[in-house]
Amino acid sequence: MKINLINFKLTKGKTMKKIIAMLSVVLFSFGVAKAGELTVTGSAIASYAISSSDGTAAANNLEKGLGIENEFTLGASGELDNGYTWKYAVDIDSVESGATNDDAQLSVTTPQGTIAIMLGEGALGVDNAASQSVISRPSDTSYAEGMYDTYDIDGYDNVQYHTPAGLLPYGISFKVGYAPSGQASQANDYQDAGSVNSQTSTVDTTATGGIAVTVKSASATHYQIKASEIPFIDGLTVGADYFEVSGGNGSIQQKPESGAYYLTYAAGPAVIGYSKNFAAFPVNVTTSDTLESVENTKFSVGVNVNDNLSISYENEKSQPQTTRNATQYEMESTGIQAAYTMGGMTLGVVMNDHENATYTQNKDVKDTVFSVEMAF
Repeated sequence: MKINLINFKLTKGKTMKKIIAMLSVVLFSFGVAKAGELTVTGSAIASYAISSSDGTAAANNLEKGLGIENEFTLGASGELDNGYTWKYAVDIDSVESGATNDDAQLSVTTPQGTIAIMLGEGALGVDNAASQSVISRPSDTSYAEGMYDTYDIDGYDNVQYHTPAGLLPYGISFKVGYAPSGQASQANDYQDAGSVNSQTSTVDTTATGGIAVTVKSASATHYQIKASEIPFIDGLTVGADYFEVSGGNGSIQQKPESGAYYLTYAAGPAVIGYSKNFAAFPVNVTTSDTLESVENTKFSVGVNVNDNLSISYENEKSQPQTTRNATQYEMESTGIQAAYTMGGMTLGVVMNDHENATYTQNKDVKDTVFSVEMAF
C-alpha cells in the first residue's frame, strides 16, 4: 500500500549536498562566534486525573492520579562576526532518578536560510498542527488510549534546512530534515560514534500511544510546507508533510511512511482546525494478518471568550487496516476543555471520552483532568 501524499520529492543527492555545504559553513562560523546570551524557560504543571470505564470490554475504574511534572530549557543565542545569528537549546527533564538533559539543537540562521543539527528535536509533522484544544488533544491527555500516529523526524538524530522568512510568496515556508540513521544520540556527548543499527522496522503493538512503530532504517527524510497568506481568504493557513525511509529489514512488502495535511481558519475570537493523516506501517512477507496502515481525521474549534478564558472542542477518529482486511474497530476520542490564564498561571479542566480505546470494541473510557500550570 503506497501512500503518495505529496508529489514533490526533492532529489536527495542535490539536497544533501546543499545541506552538507551549509553545515560546513555553520561549523566554521562558530569559530568566530561572539559571546551569547543565556536564557532559561519552562513550566511546571500539577494535575488531578480521574478515569473510568463503563464499557462492556475491559471495564475498569482506575485510581485517581495526582502528579507534578516540570521541564525547562536552557538556551543560548548570539551573533557571528559576519552578521549570522546562532541558537542553542537543551531540555532538562525531571525524572525519578534525577534530572537528565536531552532534546538538544544547534542552529545558525543566514540570509539563505537556517541550518540546524537536532537531537530528539525538530518535529516536522503537521498531523496535529490544526488542533485548537486549549490544554492538550484528547489523545494526549492522561489516559493511554493507544491511538496510532504518524512518524516524525524528531525521533531521529537529524540535520535540517529551513527557507528564510519572506523568500517565497503567500507566506510559504519549506523545511526538510534528513536523518543519516535510525539511532538516537546523547545530547551531552559530541564524541558519540554511533551504535549498531539493526535496520529493523517493526510495529510496536505494546505502545500506549503516539508513534506506535519502531523504525530503524538506513536513513529517513521528512518534508514540510506551510502557507499563511492565502490569496482572497484572510485567516486561512494550510500545510502538509511527508515522511519516508530508505533501507530497513522487516519491511519487504511495505516500507513505513506517513504524511498529513491540515488547515486552520480564524474568524474573530474563534479558530477552526481540520487535519487528515495517513501512516503505512512496515510489512514483511507473512502468512498471517498484520497491521498495514491507519487513517486519522481530526477536527477542533477554539474560542477566546475574553482575555483570560478560552474554551475548545476536539474530535479525533482513527481507523486501522490490516493486510487481509480483518475487522478493525475505529477509535474515537472527543474532548471539551477550558483554560483560565492569570499571568504566568493557567488553570485547566479537560473532559474526554474515548470510544473503542486501544481499538478494542466497546472499551469506552471517560477521562477528566484538572490542572494548574506555572510558566517561567
